Amino acid sequence: MMREIMVRAMYCEMLGYDASFTYIHAIKLAQQGGVLEKRVGYLAVSLFLNEGHQLLLLLVNTVLKDLQSTNLIEACMALTVVAQVFPKDMIPAVLPLVEDKLSHPKEIIRRKAVLALYKFYLIAPNQVQHIHGKFRKALCDKDPGVMSSSLHIYLQLITESPDGYKDLTGSFVTILKQVLGGKLPVDFNYRNVPAPWLQLQLLRILSLLGKEDQRQFVNKHIMCLSCFYVAFVYFYMY
Repeated sequence: MMREIMVRAMYCEMLGYDASFTYIHAIKLAQQGGVLEKRVGYLAVSLFLNEGHQLLLLLVNTVLKDLQSTNLIEACMALTVVAQVFPKDMIPAVLPLVEDKLSHPKEIIRRKAVLALYKFYLIAPNQVQHIHGKFRKALCDKDPGVMSSSLHIYLQLITESPDGYKDLTGSFVTILKQVLGGKLPVDFNYRNVPAPWLQLQLLRILSLLGKEDQRQFVNKHIMCLSCFYVAFVYFYMY
């Protein structure tokens, strides 16, 4: 019953009506419900509350418990909430657990952990300075989803300080070559073009790295022309 009420409350909020009286019940649903109820509760929390809302403090212990859970669904839900609306002051409490998830055997957990760390970097960069080495590990992950998630972090880092990451230029070029060669799963393709958004992100990164290096600048344009050539061929073939 509470699950259905919460769904209706979310719908009301989406229509512009005030459903703030249900916020505390969303927290309770995430804390006390089964997997399905917890899922609805977490979803409601992510929609209703912002990072500075006081009610989020009531959810910290639940998130900590779910991050340590052996249940894959509970861990995924906790990581999703952490990456969306977790309060800045509570990051030190969950950071070690999120770091541990980077070595999780399931790729979806590693992917969500990378996205959570990306959010941490955006709102509290000083608190994740010590784990830049783990970002590099994520970039070399065998799962393309984890690798592509790490590019968000590197685009931000390189935008702020390109000189500190020039040694990774070869890695980014290699990844782009793999994309152009169709090495990624077909799920990444769009209208038969291999991972177009990933290509654009890699090109943005390479443009930042080669901004003041003429040799890398030339290589960047060669790769750019390759991208357009592949897109052109796929467009007219299919």
